[in-house]
Amino acid sequence: MTRARPAPPPLGGHSVEIPVRFAECDSYGVVWHGNYALYVEQAREALTARHGFTAARAQALGYKVPITRLEIRYRRPILPDTVVRVTARLRPPQAARLVLDYELRDPQGTLLAAAETEQVVLNASGELLLTLPAAIAALVRDILAGQPPEAPR
Repeated sequence: MTRARPAPPPLGGHSVEIPVRFAECDSYGVVWHGNYALYVEQAREALTARHGFTAARAQALGYKVPITRLEIRYRRPILPDTVVRVTARLRPPQAARLVLDYELRDPQGTLLAAAETEQVVLNASGELLLTLPAAIAALVRDILAGQPPEAPR
């Protein structure tokens, strides 16, 4: 008999609640795996928009910040009519690269999925930047200052 490991403590960061619609489910009666990416994107956009920074704002400043990597670790199926709490947390950057961690939990706090995205910063010509431009660095500082200290995981 194997014992399930306890779920890690909830990720501290910005959270959004997303009601799952029946139309987001597949023929097995669970959320189709591709919709998890939409939920993660919604949390990331809410986090950055909260600090006045959106994809449109980045472009207006002359930058593009594309996702270059997305990893999703599915733990438990998400069922229709569930309200999923998706939390996004920005890691302190080491270069002109933004890495965010995500958790998707049900109303009881059960971990349904964990994810990670990575974004790079490009100038208007599409050239990869090695350091964060001042406007994006200011956004990163604001987001990090607004996050609770990371709990041991």
